[in-house]
Parts: sequence; structure tokens; C-alpha cells
Amino acid sequence: MTTRHSVLLAQVNYHYGDNVFIPYSVGSLQAYAETFPEVREHFCFPRPLFLRHAPSEVLSTLERPAIACFSSYLWNWEYNKTLAQAVRTAFPHCLIVFGGTQVPNASENFFVEHPYVDILVHHEGECAFVSILQHFIASQDYTSIPGLSVRVEGTRTYKTAPAERIRDLSQLPSPYLSGVFDFFLDQPFILNASQETNRGCPYSCTFCDWGGNTYDKIFPMTEERILAEFEWFGRHKVGYLFNCDANYGILPRDYVLTEKMIEIREKYDGCPRKFRMCTAKNSNNKIFAIAKILNDAGMSKGATLSFQSMDPTTLRVVKRSNINIDVFSALMGRYRDAGIPTYTELIMGMPGETYESSKEGIDTLLEGQDDAVNLYVYICSVLPNSEMSDPLYVELHEIKSVRMPILLAHSTPEPESLPEYQCVVVETASMSKEDWQRTYLFYWAIQAFHCLGLLQHIAIVLHRQYSVRYSDFYEELIEYFSERGGSFFGRQIALVRNIVKKAAENGGRLDLVLPEFGEICWPLEEASFLSIIANKETFYHEIEHFLRTLTKLWNLSVPPDLITDLVRYQSAIVKDPSVSECTLELHHDLPSYFSTLNGSHVELIPTPTRIYITSEHRYAGNREKYAREVVWYGRKGGHFHHTQVYSEPMLE
Repeated sequence: MTTRHSVLLAQVNYHYGDNVFIPYSVGSLQAYAETFPEVREHFCFPRPLFLRHAPSEVLSTLERPAIACFSSYLWNWEYNKTLAQAVRTAFPHCLIVFGGTQVPNASENFFVEHPYVDILVHHEGECAFVSILQHFIASQDYTSIPGLSVRVEGTRTYKTAPAERIRDLSQLPSPYLSGVFDFFLDQPFILNASQETNRGCPYSCTFCDWGGNTYDKIFPMTEERILAEFEWFGRHKVGYLFNCDANYGILPRDYVLTEKMIEIREKYDGCPRKFRMCTAKNSNNKIFAIAKILNDAGMSKGATLSFQSMDPTTLRVVKRSNINIDVFSALMGRYRDAGIPTYTELIMGMPGETYESSKEGIDTLLEGQDDAVNLYVYICSVLPNSEMSDPLYVELHEIKSVRMPILLAHSTPEPESLPEYQCVVVETASMSKEDWQRTYLFYWAIQAFHCLGLLQHIAIVLHRQYSVRYSDFYEELIEYFSERGGSFFGRQIALVRNIVKKAAENGGRLDLVLPEFGEICWPLEEASFLSIIANKETFYHEIEHFLRTLTKLWNLSVPPDLITDLVRYQSAIVKDPSVSECTLELHHDLPSYFSTLNGSHVELIPTPTRIYITSEHRYAGNREKYAREVVWYGRKGGHFHHTQVYSEPMLE
């Protein structure tokens, strides 16, 4: 009987409370490899490594692996390198293979810096993985396999010819259907699954490592496989399904697939619970139709309307095209009328962008939309295989980046002994490092106070009734409280400014853990929101003083009782973990005013009004539950404000 060689497959990820991601990539490698008789005869595959256990703990469980394969991403690169070094020390003859998007295509010096790695796999891994196994049995000479970088003669690199893409994806079996992941079925986790319905991207954005000349053509998975996977997800109670396509909705069949997923889901008690997709870059009627049926089924976490930048110069530099802003406004109206929450994505600090263009972009987005734009702003990272990492591109645009710990929003904090990093652009020819920090603070304010709803209604009234630009209002907010460092809000701004400064200069973290709201890593805008909720009365008292000063400074004829009404109403409308209902008596019927905006000008006439606000959810002071449901789960759906708001006129 042939002794089978053990193959370690590692695709570790952080965990998010009780949620874990199934290691789809390495499962796909195993599923394909096991279709070959010689592989089944000569190799065995223990359970893949998917949890971020200490390397010493992992080593104690290994049974002399002959081959160790590491699927490498931004969130596990440092972990993989550390574990691979430990495997090399413990098992000197083990063949160590790295693949995944974090593996650099420019690999000339890789083995000098990482001599414990034997092989790098570039791009798709299934065919290369099988070839490596076959050559391990036959000759252990891997230099004839396409798509590899191989360590030879110590630390010299031998790079083979590029591999052809897998055009017929029907030859790739599903790891879910082949039984690779059956061991998960008795695990105490909420399963998060990844699924491909196609591979490829027709776009060439310089900040992304998809697409380009090699992967610009789209090849589809078979519909039979996709539908069978939907059955698996439902039958095994998957909580969250992440679609891995670069542009879901780009193929005509995607709407039908979504329909069938929802039909299958109904058989399995509504599982998977949620569906996340990266939609085609220029949203259109097909994307709207998909978003609507997902929202109607309760599966949507919000529809994405991405811009990345509003600046024409920046878009040209990063090879990105956007939908026309008028089309965007019309689409927003359709989503609003259909009751579908949306969120818009921007990337700050890209080449060509300035502080002023960032401000102008916010005004363009919010103009006429007011409360409808739920914004996510990401920092610009230099991915190893993107055009933005090309030395010529870096030199042309004078890009300077800093290596800082990766932000994994809502992950469970891990020991700091092995952090993961990303290279973040903090300076370009068009934006100094100081302006980068200023821009970050501006976007923090827009997200925390407008998009998360803390000052949204106040800003809308000032914009609609007194022509105050949104960007000017939030810029003045920052400047005013920066000069009042002894105030509660002034201390919040100082905290964020210091974090951002440390990140830009020395690579510090851009997240916070607030123990009273759970052991969770919060992005700074969400951490500020939660800190303010815990000190709500103090915050809004300071905001009222700010508004009275601002209206005098800018010569705005805002009645004093309107300022009082706005602050009281804004404070009451934001969900509170300790308050489930309240009654207000105001001089203005603010609920009616905000419900009738819809992009048109409406006069705000004094009308004595009694307002009743009742919470749909009662948190009874449970801050952890509040933070999870309102901020973590609710952000993309815009669930920060009470919806059960009723008003009635008061008799004079």
C-alpha cells in the first residue's frame, strides 16, 4: 500500500464574533486535485487551517506535512510568513508553496528575503497546484510548470512562462458539493461562505489587482454548479454569502441567478440570511432590479453605488469612469422610492486628488440627496500587483506610502504579536502628507456626523434654508472644536487627529476598541459615533453653542427657537441604547419638513408641534447589542434614526 503524503492547506482569517469564513480558495484547490487518481493515491488532505491560531499551537497538531500551501491575502500575509518559517524549521524537507493575491508578480528578490518559501503561484491556482503535486511524485523539478516562481540554487528565482487562464470553469468542482467542507457542519460557528459565479474583470483601475490585460475577459461558472451551491448554503444554514465576482450583475443571467437563489432560500428557513456583492462599476437598471429583489427578500445589506472619486483628473489618472451625476441622482431617487438602502464608496488620497477636490466631491454627492447618501470612505492602499505599485507609476505621481496595521472593521481584536499590514498612500504630487491628514479628518466628520446621522438633520436645514454648503459646515465644525480642546467634542477631535497623525507618520492603527461596546475593532467614525452616544447630552449641548456662534459668524438669520428645535429633534431622532421613547414639543413641525423634501425646496414655517418617537427595538441599556445591531449590522442600511415618528399640531 502506498504511503500517502500529507498536504497542509492554510487560508486563515480573522473571526468576527461567532462568524467565520469558510476557506474557499484552498478548498477549491483540494476539490480539483482530488479529481486526479494519482493525487488521491499519493496524497491526503487534513482539514484546512482556517482559524488564526498561534503558530506554535498549529505546529503541535501537524503530522509531518510533505507540502504546505498558503493562500495569501492582505489579512493573513504576516501570519503565513511566520507560520511558514516555523514549518520550515520543524519540517526541513517540507515543500512550501505560497499563492493568492498577495503573492507579488515581481518576484525577483522574493526568495532572498523569504528563503523558507520554495514556490510562488501567480494568478489562478488550481492547475498549478495539481502540476506541483504531480511533479512532487515524479521529479520534484517544478521549473516546467507555467505560472510559477521557483527558488533554485539557494535563493535565486526561476520564473516560468505565464499560465493560460482556465477558460472552461466547468472542470473545477465545487468544494462545497465535493465534501471538502463537510467538517464544518458540526462546528459551533455561524458560517460565512464565498462563491464565484464568474472570473475576470473588463476594467483596468490602477488601484485594483483585478482585470488588466490578463484577466479582462469574463468566464462563467456553470449554472448547475451555482444552483447546487445555493442548496448547500441553505441546507447548512449559512448566515452570510459573499459573492466573489468583480462585477456581479454584469452578465444578463445574474438577475435570474439571484431569483433562483431567493427561491431556493425559501426552502431553508431563509438561509443564507444575507447576500453581499460587488456590483458592476456603472450601476444601471440590471443592478437596480437585482438590488430590489434582494431587498424585498430581506437579504440585502444595502446596494452599492460606487464612485471612488468625484474628481475628473483623479479618475483619468486611476483609469476609472463613473456614471453621470445626473444618472446617479435619478438612480438614488429610484432606490429611495423602492425603499432600498444604498451606500456610496469613495477612496481618499488617490493620485490627482486634493483636499479641495475632496470637499467639492462631497458637495456634488450630497447636493439634492441630503440624507440619502450613506458614504463609505476607504483609504487608498497600494496592492502588490496593481498598477499603482508599479515603480514608474509611483515615480510619475510621487506616491509615498506608509506601512500601517490593516483595518479589519468589526473583527475580534487579536494579540498584537503578529499584526497584518497594508501600504497606505499618504502623499502624492497633488496632496501633501499634511493635507492627507486634513482630508482624513474631513471625511471622518462627514461619515460620523452626516452619514451616521448625528448632525444630519441640522446640516440639511442649514443647507436647504440658508445655502450653507455641507463641506463648509463640517469643515467649520472641525475648526471650531479644534480650538476648544477642553470640551468633550474637542477632546474627541484631538483623539482622532492624533491617531491619524501617528498613522500617517509612523504607521499607527486607524481603529479603536471600546470595551463598553464589545471586544470589536471599530473604524474611527464608528468609534466616535459610539463614544458620542455614551455622552449624548453633553455633545448636543456643545453643538447648540456651536450653532449659535456659527450663525452669528456667518450672518445667518436663523431664529433662536429653530436652533433649539433642531438640536432637540436631532438628539431625539438618533437611536439610543437607554431611551426607547420620548415626546417633544417644538416650535416647528420638523418630521413633516424632512418627509417632504424629496429633492425640492420646502419652506420651514413655524408650526407648534408635539412629536412622539418610539423605538422599534428596545436595548434596555445593552450597549454591546446596540453597537452590533445599529452600527455594525445597521450601517449599510442606514439604521441610525428612529422610523416610528409621529407629529400633531399643538393648539395655540
